[in-house]
Amino acid sequence: MNVYIRTDASIEIGTGHVMRCLTLAGKLREQGADVCFICREHKGHLCDLIQEKGYKVLKLPVPPGNIMTQNVTRHTQWLGVPLSVDANQTKELLSNGLVDLLIVDHYAINEEWERILRVQAKKMMVIDDLADRKHHCDFLLDQNFIINYQNRYHSLVPAHCKTFLGPNYVLLRAEFYNELRKQKLRKGAVKRILIFFGGIDHSNETGKALSSVLALGRNNIQVDVVVGQSNRYKDQIASICKMYDFLHFHCQIENMAEIMRLADLAIGAGGTTTWERCFLGLPSIVVSIAENQEEICQSLAKEKVIFYLGNKNSIEQSCLTRHLKRLIENQAERTEMSRLSYQLMKDTIVSQQMMIKELMR
Repeated sequence: MNVYIRTDASIEIGTGHVMRCLTLAGKLREQGADVCFICREHKGHLCDLIQEKGYKVLKLPVPPGNIMTQNVTRHTQWLGVPLSVDANQTKELLSNGLVDLLIVDHYAINEEWERILRVQAKKMMVIDDLADRKHHCDFLLDQNFIINYQNRYHSLVPAHCKTFLGPNYVLLRAEFYNELRKQKLRKGAVKRILIFFGGIDHSNETGKALSSVLALGRNNIQVDVVVGQSNRYKDQIASICKMYDFLHFHCQIENMAEIMRLADLAIGAGGTTTWERCFLGLPSIVVSIAENQEEICQSLAKEKVIFYLGNKNSIEQSCLTRHLKRLIENQAERTEMSRLSYQLMKDTIVSQQMMIKELMR
């Protein structure tokens, strides 16, 4: 079975779409699929990382900087070229070959693009989070927890489309399942904190969280600070960490699940990492760093699964320090967050196995 995945990473887009597609690619490859990626060479692309993981990458050209594109979707500009141009360039890369399964994970792509590629794809899957545009696909995955999440795609996909909705379908790497066997409900004092705001972190929320932790004056709490290779503040953050024995700097790591398991409390962004923390029952203070994260964070906070501070632009370091101190001192609240996180994700393994089986038919 041949599978092609159309997704992008860039300074503007971030790394999350590619990272979750790499996870899905691994699961499909385990079942015997031959997986290839199709990515545009935006500034901040992850083509090299994808190739390091053993996948072939078909590269779309660097977008010209002066092209005007019509705003077909809220995120059309993320393509760098008009929608039809991207679709036809993708068709050319496929050399008119027939694709068993074409997977699309891109906020800029809608049914117009998907119909152009439909003639070459036996089956098509869309990964989405927004439910803000129509799709022409056979499968749709939205792993997020939002009020009425089970119904919001009814008018956006064809009647025959099979939907996989909710956090039980979240795409998690194998390392998280391995660490789950060692994990127990979080109880007791906070001895270790994790700080992670994604692979890029434009506005240096990592630095803000690091300052908040230092303001506590608690050198008896170990702190793991994780950044991606594309983080432009990484050298500055590393320098700060070197000044304190209790701060531990990590860049582009392969053992995130282990670090999450060892933590008692996390400070981080919404997005894919939210589900990784929930899966391991890690209590979290969350700041949304993108508009599409806000509704998800609000829904999870309402269920008391996370402690949501708000959008990054509204959060000052002193506010984060205050709430961090309060949560460190409130063991009962942290334990309840851990329990509710486990409860939310309890059917993940079975649901994922079912989804992969469906895709491989």
